[in-house]
Amino acid sequence: MATPEVECREYPPGFVIAQNVFLLLYFGAGFVGMQPLRLSGVPVLSVVYALFLALMLLVVLRKHLCTHCYYGKRCATGWGKLSALMFERGSRSYELRVKLAKVTWALATAVPVLGISAAYFLTPSRHELVPLLLFLLLTPINFALHRSACEKCGMRRKCPMTMAR
Repeated sequence: MATPEVECREYPPGFVIAQNVFLLLYFGAGFVGMQPLRLSGVPVLSVVYALFLALMLLVVLRKHLCTHCYYGKRCATGWGKLSALMFERGSRSYELRVKLAKVTWALATAVPVLGISAAYFLTPSRHELVPLLLFLLLTPINFALHRSACEKCGMRRKCPMTMAR
């Protein structure tokens, strides 16, 4: 069942750009921090992490989340516009979206913490701690930014994923 249409004011382009730059920095710290974990010289965990994020954040969640929400509009990340380029409105499971989003964000946060920690324990050096500390510092900022975006969102009263409650 699709969400009833709610008035959703579009976010300013500067906010959307800043949000996406932040996410690139956040996920980039995780990607870089896991680089020392290599198999035959290939940073497998970093590559799998990047592919997982790209698939889930740019395709799967856009189909399950954005086709019911800011479809065709500029939400806090601008992904509502991306969704409209790829999918029809309400094209997938509205109920499945909560489960997919929780699993995606849990893995996006936990994998780098565990991966960078493993890299540090395998080859201890202060150099390995920088991405871990950066990732750990950015994690609460990510949640604060997400909460702030939810508090301004026109869908906050209908969205089961809102952090505005």
